[in-house]
Amino acid sequence: MIKFIDLILNKLFKYRQSVGLSLFFFGGPLIYFLRDGIKLAPGSTAFTGAFTMGSLLIAIPFNLKKVYQTNTVGYLMCIGYTILAVFYLAVYTPNRGWFTNTTVEAVYQGIIILSMFIFAGTSINSLKDNFLQITLIICVIGGLGLLYYIFKNPMYVIGMRASISFSGDDAMSSMGNPHIYAKSAYCGLVAGVILLREEKRILYRLMYLGCVFLLLVVLALCQAMAMILVTGIFFFLYYISSFNSNNIYKSLKWLTGLKGFALLALTALLVYYVVEHTRFSEFFGHISGLITERVEKIFMTLTGTEPSTPTIVAGDDSASTRVTNITAMFKDMNERIEDGDWLSVILGQGYQHKYIDSPFFQTLNDLGIIGFSFFAIIHLVLLAWVGRQVLNPTCGFTLFVAYTFLATVIQNFTFGMPYDYQRWTVMLFVARFALDYKKVVVTKPAGSTVSA
Repeated sequence: MIKFIDLILNKLFKYRQSVGLSLFFFGGPLIYFLRDGIKLAPGSTAFTGAFTMGSLLIAIPFNLKKVYQTNTVGYLMCIGYTILAVFYLAVYTPNRGWFTNTTVEAVYQGIIILSMFIFAGTSINSLKDNFLQITLIICVIGGLGLLYYIFKNPMYVIGMRASISFSGDDAMSSMGNPHIYAKSAYCGLVAGVILLREEKRILYRLMYLGCVFLLLVVLALCQAMAMILVTGIFFFLYYISSFNSNNIYKSLKWLTGLKGFALLALTALLVYYVVEHTRFSEFFGHISGLITERVEKIFMTLTGTEPSTPTIVAGDDSASTRVTNITAMFKDMNERIEDGDWLSVILGQGYQHKYIDSPFFQTLNDLGIIGFSFFAIIHLVLLAWVGRQVLNPTCGFTLFVAYTFLATVIQNFTFGMPYDYQRWTVMLFVARFALDYKKVVVTKPAGSTVSA
């Protein structure tokens, strides 16, 4: 027994950075399942904070003097934006509304700064071999926790957005936050697909397929359209970049063989049974209607246009409100320009001046053209690296980091605040590893001071 415990502890110690960072980034569903799902610490902010900080501190490098190379422009832009946000928080925070708590915001900025140092002291060599496996495990556990909760919840019916209700008396607490579970499901799905590509053992391939299917179910139940959209983008980019003429020939040859024919026949029988003997048509019609309407609302957010046929989804007017906020922001900005008030346009109107619910436009309103320029340059630099990784990935880990950033990009258009530590730590993590590893030494050679 002692030897078994010692073996587990040694493994955890060996993989501690992967475990800590995976829990930090993708452990949200697990936190809320333990906290509110099984009522371990209902509504406890302290529990959430301790879990989050504990996960981050697990990954702290032992040798903090060793700093690895980062994407210089991306990391400097992140540092510049953080300094600007902290400065505005300290001296220019005109609003004290429901979404502004200076103490909490200061703690968030502290987490961001701590993350910045931890990521810079973490080598790719300590993550690239096991980070994806651990991430998949954590995301699957979080997904299973959500499925268990809704299965045990007598108030849940198919068609509702799946999430674990926070312990509280307000409307938001009773609804929970499905975006947390959807993003975790998306990231686990990406990890599973990449691991599936690199795995040859049939048992492990079946296991990865099962995990991917489970996370697709969680994603569909959450009905978070931003994550459904980025999942479609992921599959499109992944398979377009993975297939070549030789792969297509092999796939067609397999499909026209005996095994392929048997699989197609079995799939056809399964589809026939589901359509004819279940309420699939009713469920599919309901879900497809929701997806169509919400994708149209995302399009409204990104373009600022109204749909040709206005539709209303009960209890979901966030996209319409967001478009209204963005339109009002540009109208106000135009009026200030006409009045010659260029200073407020360049410097912004203050930290969290008004809730826009779109980080890109929130930055433009609060931090002005200066802050918006930092935010935009970060995205352009990192997206250029993402494009190179999608076409020619260095390894599974860097490809996963690239596809994870796509989810953050979509979210930075669609909802939330740009100052959230969950958002910024992801961007810092990507900026840390967004390197051309064809030209950078991955394993630190003797006598070198800076490596990957």
